[in-house]
Amino acid sequence: MNDTSTETFQELIDRWLQEFGRAVEMFTGETPQLTSKIASSELSEAEIASRTWWKQVVQGESSFSIWAGAEEPLWTALGEGAEAQSSFFEMLSQANSGMAAVLSAGFPAPLRCQDGAIEPPNLPLDAALAQIKVVYRSSDAGVISFLVEKKGFAIINPEEPAAAAAPSELEAYTSISASPQMLARLMDLQLPVSVLLGRATITIKDALKLMSGSVVELDRRVGDHVEIMVHGTIVAKGEIVSVKGNYGVRIKEVISRQDRIALHEAA
Repeated sequence: MNDTSTETFQELIDRWLQEFGRAVEMFTGETPQLTSKIASSELSEAEIASRTWWKQVVQGESSFSIWAGAEEPLWTALGEGAEAQSSFFEMLSQANSGMAAVLSAGFPAPLRCQDGAIEPPNLPLDAALAQIKVVYRSSDAGVISFLVEKKGFAIINPEEPAAAAAPSELEAYTSISASPQMLARLMDLQLPVSVLLGRATITIKDALKLMSGSVVELDRRVGDHVEIMVHGTIVAKGEIVSVKGNYGVRIKEVISRQDRIALHEAA
């Protein structure tokens, strides 16, 4: 890789480490220690075969694939029982989606991750490789091999990034840069987050008939995205998931960076 590609890959990895760390903490309540190293050589067929791989396609104006491969001891260290592997894949999905959303902030067409699947990379593959060491609860949990197709670097870091961003996004970024102390104070504010499962309109007559066991039909069908609201404002859409016996929401769509900044200012 040339210097520009290496810098872009390192930026991508750094962002992914932050998002994966948050995902692990959300699922387990523990914060892992993550370190990365860009590999100087490609994976061998034997190394690919020894790992289970989670693949997702990142879609924007064009697309590229990313893979995360690990061995069983790693996901059993992060999870419990039969659901350990599926929980690990969910952590990877959240990290990938978060990384894509942040790196494409200001893009005319934000990057979005398609649904993932267990699928190993096929050699030969024009991809960059990083090895990510995971330390969890003071113990070495293992290594995640992280692969990104090199054609994705031109998507993440276009030759003229200023032209790719809408004027309003650039103005918002300039405003943040001009007042970092104010932004730092705002970032510690706590905001109420609620999930809207659906709405219904009924007559007063029907409302008076409600009793224990009554069913109110909402305006959403099974499989429809739910809305995530902050201070009564819709900021994202997602789908309901189960997280260690509790309910959570997997983010599928997020409002623009500028609008999210406006929420901080409103708070």
